[in-house]
Amino acid sequence: MRKKHGGSWMVIFLACTLAVPAVAALMGYYGATVTFEQAKPALVTGALLGLAHIVLRPALRMVFAPLGCLTFGLFGMVIDVGLLYGCGYLVKGFEVPGLLYAVLTAMLINAMCAIAGGRR
Repeated sequence: MRKKHGGSWMVIFLACTLAVPAVAALMGYYGATVTFEQAKPALVTGALLGLAHIVLRPALRMVFAPLGCLTFGLFGMVIDVGLLYGCGYLVKGFEVPGLLYAVLTAMLINAMCAIAGGRR
């Protein structure tokens, strides 16, 4: 019997919203202390990324399925990093500091979703 995944979109949205500022804090981009004003652009970017993961990511994965098969699924990470760069470009006051930040954020989002059951 197959389980229903009714709340999985909420898990994905929360994972994206929380992962962007969490990785920034872990990598030391805020300094010793974090204020809400510093983390606000990262939270907005995370929320936008959550929406992109819910709406755009499935379509992009379907379009690029042949590349995903050739790379044993690693092309999904390229899609996640590209979505983060795109969302970072749209939010004023937020900039993706580098490729390492983007890859770590994508890995954290995927790990959080896998643990919480947001992805099948």
